[in-house]
Amino acid sequence: MLNASTMPVAQAVPDLPGYVRTPFTNPPRLVDVRGMSPGSKVVCPYTQRPFLVPGSVTSSTSIAASRPKTSTTPERPRTSSVDANSNVAAMTKPAPSAPSTPAVSPTPPAPASDLPYGTPIAGRPGFVNSPFAAKHQLVDVTGLPVGMEVKCPYTGKLFRVPPQ
Repeated sequence: MLNASTMPVAQAVPDLPGYVRTPFTNPPRLVDVRGMSPGSKVVCPYTQRPFLVPGSVTSSTSIAASRPKTSTTPERPRTSSVDANSNVAAMTKPAPSAPSTPAVSPTPPAPASDLPYGTPIAGRPGFVNSPFAAKHQLVDVTGLPVGMEVKCPYTGKLFRVPPQ
């Protein structure tokens, strides 16, 4: 079992607060660690190996100033500062921390009791099928407790870890 003193630390990305570069891929790929505190253990979604969130990651989210709507100006979709092709990995939901300023989201997340469970895969302990992804797209939930919320890496929707 790895302890925190031997675990590698990810590299912070200065231009993208809340994102780090995994120490296990070459070239290093982006991993979303927004909402996770420095020193948190994160499993690399590409290699399934654990690493630590560096202390220099700022996970604050900025809310863009919105202009007032007028009936003559059509609403344009907002673009993200992260390119869709940058292959940002989906991460599990971090443990609750101290209350902070709520972030604005287009749709509120479903309450934990309303989230569906993934489907365990026979002969593949620790792997499940997301209720939102294709059956050949497996999700690794090794070491996560039953009922924990996880984000589907293929669709970004939340579901719960099923009993194995």
